[in-house]
Amino acid sequence: MHDQANDLRELVRQDTASGPTAPGLRPQLLVITGGKGGVGTTTVAVNLAVELARLKNRTVLVDADLQGGDAAMLSGVDDRYTLADVLQGRRTVCEALQRGPAGLRVLPAAWALASASQTSTAALQRLIGQLQALGTEVDLIVVDAGNGLNRPMRRFWHAADLVVAVTSPEPTSVIDTYASIKLHAPDQHSIPIRTLVNRAPNRSTAREVHNRLAQACRRFLAIDVSGAGYVADDPRVAAAGRARDPLATASPRCRAARQIRRLAKTVIQPTKRIAVTA
Repeated sequence: MHDQANDLRELVRQDTASGPTAPGLRPQLLVITGGKGGVGTTTVAVNLAVELARLKNRTVLVDADLQGGDAAMLSGVDDRYTLADVLQGRRTVCEALQRGPAGLRVLPAAWALASASQTSTAALQRLIGQLQALGTEVDLIVVDAGNGLNRPMRRFWHAADLVVAVTSPEPTSVIDTYASIKLHAPDQHSIPIRTLVNRAPNRSTAREVHNRLAQACRRFLAIDVSGAGYVADDPRVAAAGRARDPLATASPRCRAARQIRRLAKTVIQPTKRIAVTA
C-alpha cells in the first residue's frame, strides 16, 4: 500500500538537503483555542481545516488538546498514532500524520498522556519544530489547542502566526476567553488575535460579544483584538459530529458551514507562507 507519510518524509528531507541556496519557507500556523470547554473549539478547528484544504491549501490539522481531543473522530480518522507518540519521541510528526477528508492530513490527540502538566517544554518545542520543518510541502497548519489555562497552550500561542479565540455568547464563556487572552498572549502583543463567536443566534449578538471582549482587552491588557465573525447555532453541526463526518462535507450548504468557509477565506489573506531566514 502506498505510504503517504513516506512521501512527506522524503519531500521534507529534500527541502532540508537543498541547503542555503534559497530562503526557507515554513507553514503558516493557525491556533484555534477557547477559554472553556463546550464552546465548539474542536468543531471550528476541524471544519476550518477541511475548508482550507478544499480551497487547495495543503493543510495539516493538529489535535493538541492534551485533555483528550475529538478532532480525529470528527474528521473520520482513526488514531493509530497520536500526538503522544510524537511528544514522547516514538514517532515523528511525518510518521504520525494520517489522511483525512479533502486531502487534509491529521495528527490525532494525545490520549495516552496523563495530564498536560506532564508534557515537558523540550517535547513541546520538538513538536513545534517538526511542524515548522514541514517546509514547502505544507501551506497551513491548524492547531486545535483546546481550552483552559495551561503551559502547553501558551507554547502554541507563542508559536502562532494567528490565534482564533472561540467563545459562545454566554457571559461565563466570554469571561473565560478574556482570561485566556490575558494569560497566553505574548508580552510584545505581536501575534494577531481574532475572536469568533460560536453558536450565536444572530449577527448583532455576535457583534456585541466581540465588542465586549475587544473593549476589555484594549482597556486592561492594551491588546487589540479583531472579530473573525460568528457561526450560527445549527443542529446539523451535532448531527455531523455523530456521523463522524465534518460539517463542511456533510452539510456544505448550511448556514454554519458557509460561515466557516468565509472564515477560511479570510484567515489566509494576510500571508500564506512565511520566509525563514538564517
